[in-house]
Amino acid sequence: MDCKIDIKKDGKFFTAMLPFNPRKEFGIPKGTIFTECVINDFKFKIKLMPRGNEEYCIFFNKKLLADIGIHGDEALGLQLSIEPVMKEPPGSTAPEMLDNEALSVIRGRASIRNFGDKKITAVQINTILNAGFCTPSAKNNRPFHFVVSESRDKLLRLSESNSNVKLLTTAAACIIVCGDKVLQGIPELLIEDCSAATQNMLLAIHSIGLGGVWCGVTQSSELYKNIVAEFELPNRIRPISLIALGYPNEEKTQPIRFESCKVHMETW
Repeated sequence: MDCKIDIKKDGKFFTAMLPFNPRKEFGIPKGTIFTECVINDFKFKIKLMPRGNEEYCIFFNKKLLADIGIHGDEALGLQLSIEPVMKEPPGSTAPEMLDNEALSVIRGRASIRNFGDKKITAVQINTILNAGFCTPSAKNNRPFHFVVSESRDKLLRLSESNSNVKLLTTAAACIIVCGDKVLQGIPELLIEDCSAATQNMLLAIHSIGLGGVWCGVTQSSELYKNIVAEFELPNRIRPISLIALGYPNEEKTQPIRFESCKVHMETW
């Protein structure tokens, strides 16, 4: 189909929101949406990125923009031709595996971007935070800190920082996963420790009947700066990720995700 798009700078990236819901338009009820696009007679394949509320966008890096013939921060009113590309799923079958309650939670967790208006309880929040505190860390330095916010005003202000976090407009709460650069001075290990804590909490969220999604926070981005300012983070504290959570307002089922082509035994 053909449509008009505006490519705009969004922090360190360039994005274009699609003026339609590709799931409905292309008849793809679930899974990643891969597309073939044409702009300025340049053809390229790209996957669409969800932004919550049934909105999707295209991410452009500088090389792709140059290939299209776009130079600068914005390109408005561009003609886009876009069609879905049907890809084979990772696998229709999986090898024999063990099963238990914990593994079921891992397999069943999905990113939820649309939430109902029901509030979550302090007991639920503490349960989720404890899962984060149970995370292993390099040399047991435990550099992670968790900033919890249920303030509607704060969530709405953060949602304006970046299109990635628009979903905060419906979330019941968010957890900012931060790392102490003094406790863990090696940046790679700081990110690994906080990422492990993020995953633990996402699994806990799913296990107690809530929904959540992992939003990345890149240094020097507007989202990063706004988080630091909004929550008055000390200089030694670095926000690593943001978890939006609440009661899910959408249902998702995970397909079989085992990909034998990505398993390498003994050597590549």
